[in-house]
Amino acid sequence: MKNRSNYPLSRRTFSAGILTFLATHTLANAHASASKIAALDWAWAETLLALDVSPFSATETALYRERVITPELPSSVIDLGLRSWPNIELLKSLRPDLIITQTGYGVQATSLEAIAPTLSLPLFTPQRHPLQLAEEGMRTIATRVSQDRRADDYIASFNQNLSDVRQRLRSYDGLPLLIVKFADERILDIYGAGSLFHDVIGRLGLSNAWTGSSNSWGFSTAGLDAIAMNAQARLVILEPGPPAALVDSDLWRAIPAVRANRVLSIPPTWVFGGMPSAMRFATILGKALENA
Repeated sequence: MKNRSNYPLSRRTFSAGILTFLATHTLANAHASASKIAALDWAWAETLLALDVSPFSATETALYRERVITPELPSSVIDLGLRSWPNIELLKSLRPDLIITQTGYGVQATSLEAIAPTLSLPLFTPQRHPLQLAEEGMRTIATRVSQDRRADDYIASFNQNLSDVRQRLRSYDGLPLLIVKFADERILDIYGAGSLFHDVIGRLGLSNAWTGSSNSWGFSTAGLDAIAMNAQARLVILEPGPPAALVDSDLWRAIPAVRANRVLSIPPTWVFGGMPSAMRFATILGKALENA
């Protein structure tokens, strides 16, 4: 058989090769362009990261690393300023391929559409099912960034993780949980129906001690008396906890949950997050309750 490598390329073969190169180059550029995603909300930023897609830019990146923590936000992500009011001029100059924001929070999608295609997704709504909307949001984002298989795998892993935690808590004493975060020495946020945490503990077969009203974000701001009135609850405090001056006081020691040693402190978890925050909360809470 003759060695065809010694023969010059025909014009047709050469043209076909050029067209193939140009098509491949165009697709590569399109993929690179699609990676320029501006995530204006942390829930959707962490969702992108869970899908193995890093946002090109995001809001309050240093605070994300302090409060959301995982999935880890790469240091290369450009900071766009406040979540409630990002730097619009900077956002324009970055020429994003896609903007992802949360419906009903921050800059309205209609204003962002003038900059780039915008995906506005609901999370905290009057229907009060944020965990369900977090999953729907993940699937919507996954389709937009061609990561449907990754979303399927993540959601399956999420469900398995919650099932595993629920199994490990079969011996839990069943006390309802009062989940709080201190705003200052005497004021705290209590998470009830409509919060991400409420949905998660429901999936774990646990009950929420807070039956009072809560706002559209699923929490109520109250004083220490709200803890005292839930005398049979197990108190779960999201760090940072109460200041030392309060912990050392007779007022704190008089609270029934404190007096009965039914207080747990757990590491920070983003209270307004998506599926990754829900996963983190379930895992951390499960470990804490196993030893309660």
